[in-house]
Amino acid sequence: MKFDKAVWIWHNDYNTTNVYVDFDDSFTLDEVGECRILISCDRNYSLSINDRFVNCGQYSDYEDLKYYDELDITPFVKTGENRLHITVFHQHQSSSTYRQGKPGLIFEVFSGERSILASSDKTIAYKNSCFEDGEGVEHVSGQLGFTFHYDSRNEGLRAGEKGADIVDKTYDLLPRPIKKLEIHDPEPAAIICTGGFTDTKSDGTPAMRMQSAKLDTDYVCGGIRIPSEEGVKLSRSVDSDDGILVLVDLGAESTGFLSLDIELSSDAMIYIGWGEHLADLRVRTYIGGRNFAASYYAKSGRNRFENPLLRCGARYIQLHIYAPEATIYYAGMRQTLYPLDKPNMFVSADTLHNRIYEVSLRTLHLCMHEHYEDCPWREQALYTMDSRNQMLCGYYAFGETEFARASLELMAHSLRDDNMLELCSPAEVSITIPSFSAMYLVQLYEYLEHSGDNKFVSRMLPVAEAIAQEFIRRIDPEVGLIKCFGESKYWNFYEWQSGLEGSISGSVDDSERTYDAPLNAFVSIALMSLSKIYTILGDGERSVYYYEQRCALNAACDSVFFVPERGCYASYMKKGELSHFAELTNSLLAYAGAVPDERIDTTLAALAGGELLPVTLSHSIFKYEALMLDKEKYARYVFSDIAKLWGHMLSKDATTFWETIDGKDAFGNAGSLCHGWSAIPVYIYFRYALGEDPKLTGIYEAHIES
Repeated sequence: MKFDKAVWIWHNDYNTTNVYVDFDDSFTLDEVGECRILISCDRNYSLSINDRFVNCGQYSDYEDLKYYDELDITPFVKTGENRLHITVFHQHQSSSTYRQGKPGLIFEVFSGERSILASSDKTIAYKNSCFEDGEGVEHVSGQLGFTFHYDSRNEGLRAGEKGADIVDKTYDLLPRPIKKLEIHDPEPAAIICTGGFTDTKSDGTPAMRMQSAKLDTDYVCGGIRIPSEEGVKLSRSVDSDDGILVLVDLGAESTGFLSLDIELSSDAMIYIGWGEHLADLRVRTYIGGRNFAASYYAKSGRNRFENPLLRCGARYIQLHIYAPEATIYYAGMRQTLYPLDKPNMFVSADTLHNRIYEVSLRTLHLCMHEHYEDCPWREQALYTMDSRNQMLCGYYAFGETEFARASLELMAHSLRDDNMLELCSPAEVSITIPSFSAMYLVQLYEYLEHSGDNKFVSRMLPVAEAIAQEFIRRIDPEVGLIKCFGESKYWNFYEWQSGLEGSISGSVDDSERTYDAPLNAFVSIALMSLSKIYTILGDGERSVYYYEQRCALNAACDSVFFVPERGCYASYMKKGELSHFAELTNSLLAYAGAVPDERIDTTLAALAGGELLPVTLSHSIFKYEALMLDKEKYARYVFSDIAKLWGHMLSKDATTFWETIDGKDAFGNAGSLCHGWSAIPVYIYFRYALGEDPKLTGIYEAHIES
């Protein structure tokens, strides 16, 4: 179906940052048949028909690459008049999950094949007065964007009501390239702690006030299950000055939108915090300027509230209710999950590896929404490096290529004038990571290998060529290597490990720039991937060209970075001096094929010897791939290492796998406990324990010697 009569509309009095606008319209049906709606907006929408929530979630896109949803609304319509209501959130301010676009909404309703309603200047538009707008609202995080403050006392206000303004946006819209998310019923949860709180701060954001409040807690043995039809009656403890504390456990890491069903005897403010752990004996709501909390001003009586315009990732929900008493019917989350077919099952005689596989699957699933996400809690951003692990594991676990293709398209569309990709897609960020752009070529090849989609990959080749040629252009002809990028718009990051995390403090003088073994290895892997793509597509000349470029780069890496007395490779060379010895560096060079046969034994021995700077969870995939070059010698080491590291997380009650092995303590106490890039055991199990190609369904049994 295509838009036929609809035009883009908005309320031009509200073109500001972080604004919510409501739209009302109606249509009449003589009889109920199949009804569908096409809808698109900037940035997100929530659709209701006849006061019933239908769906939400604009696909992440660009101003010049715009997608629409097609929704079946038949279950929500009736004979006679039908009222349509849409709330649109326009962010306006770029972040790691959104690239600034023009505000707008377009929709069209069809009864069968007949258009019966289309967005127009007759559609009523007005400010949603319940949501606080503007730049004064704090961010959840710099990557994710704004949290929300909602005042239910303003429901029914229709500020600035008028016929909508017609606005100029593209009519070249494409259908959503992936399936819509499944919105589940409120997640069963348990109230595990009640009591009261006393504020120690009289100002600041809700997250700051929740983090610093004095708590008077009473933990509930076994928890009180919710949702509850009769409700859980609570009152403020005598030692608390400001209100009621409620702490809810969802039972496992979850992702979706916040949901409340609560009854009060008078109007009252409610702060809602969310988080992944209770290390502070509370939800950690405020971390280094990040605000994992929102506010809801409730009215006297029964309040049922959900905000489908902000997706959260959490295991725990904490409420501060500024009232002497309350009845909780529900407080938690409605999960929003990408629909996947039944995953391939991996079965081993080792129950630990079985559990690692199961939790890896959940980690992958919770990091799939409009595109791959690094994590559902802190960022929800699409990175090339993160998503490479996610795609590769997903091919084996889910037999799924549609989702990967859509994310590859988003990333390709972010190509900058300097022939590097944006740090995240779709986004606009002041810096980017060159090594991540190199990984895009690897992702493209692996997608082609697993999907056989020659047509799509051929369409992406101009982007792959631009990236590859930019790296080749930067090779120093005297040394045969690429120096680290010196301009301030680049972050020479390789992994979250000492000496490999790079700096974003500004430009680097040419005399201080280093030749970086990790960067050159990433580029080598990228060039080899592009060579393989051209081989599959039947272009032998281009394949040979990139193969030769890769071989020359490998030879230079081996010549410059190898240290005979250590039997392995250094990470950096500056002014003839070699420095820094890391597992990642040696893993990448071995994986890239830069280590000649006469040096592979000592290099792999160094990798397994424990004297190099350890690789982190996300990049251990390169270490395992390198060690599996000698599978007979190192297979047991690889699976034992997985058991040790991922087993450690399970021993700490992990229901999804962490960003780094430091867990919650990483990054100034902002470490994510659900990170898609850490699901790599899935790939290792299938690739090396089974050697199986991905299939749509199946159960695979393997014997693993740990």
